[in-house]
Amino acid sequence: MKIIIALSFLISMPIFAQKKAPFLNKLRCTNSVLGAVSSLGEPKEWKKNLDASVSSDFEGGGSVTIDVEKSKSTLTSNQNGLLLKLEFSEPDCKMKVLKISSSSGGFLDRDLDQLLKKEKRGVIYLWSPHMSLSVYELVEMKKYLSSLKIPVTILLDLNADIDFANKSLQKYDLPLEYLKRMNSRKLENFGATIHYPSTIFYKDGELVKRVPGFNGKKSLQDLIKKYLGEI
Repeated sequence: MKIIIALSFLISMPIFAQKKAPFLNKLRCTNSVLGAVSSLGEPKEWKKNLDASVSSDFEGGGSVTIDVEKSKSTLTSNQNGLLLKLEFSEPDCKMKVLKISSSSGGFLDRDLDQLLKKEKRGVIYLWSPHMSLSVYELVEMKKYLSSLKIPVTILLDLNADIDFANKSLQKYDLPLEYLKRMNSRKLENFGATIHYPSTIFYKDGELVKRVPGFNGKKSLQDLIKKYLGEI
């Protein structure tokens, strides 16, 4: 099983990271490895370890470690309850998933509190691979997310099958970070788990409104304007 990483990640992020930490050039399959890292989150600061591996914490929590052998690099990431182990071997440097598992961690109440404190307003989108419309909306959102000019947090159904969710992301070339599970009781009490997909709007430290079902770009823009004001 392999996971396809977006081409934009494979080009821009590795070059930037290598300039900040030149020792990353010594990795095997550097661009593919760092492209995978970028799809998981933003590393804080890379460091070399005594065992010759390199590692970094993520800005959003969790960590990543890369071990280098003669002709391959192995990436291990533990982030928000999601454990990933990926292998990249020369000469083709294609990604091979060695392990993928999800614990009872994920996006917790404390993560929600931090998000509401950090961002003045934004959107939380909850999806499930078992609900085809929520997957379809993820695919559509990929085309226009940046144009919304507002933070969008994407969370996976807590009870979803992790392998099935991963296959959905692989099929449509979506970021690995979408495997982060919703595990917040505050969001649950707000009705987040009643239906997938669901879109939750927050503003000034408070959850404002939950809208179940598929939206589409125009509808989502109208909802943002209605509940969060002009951007």
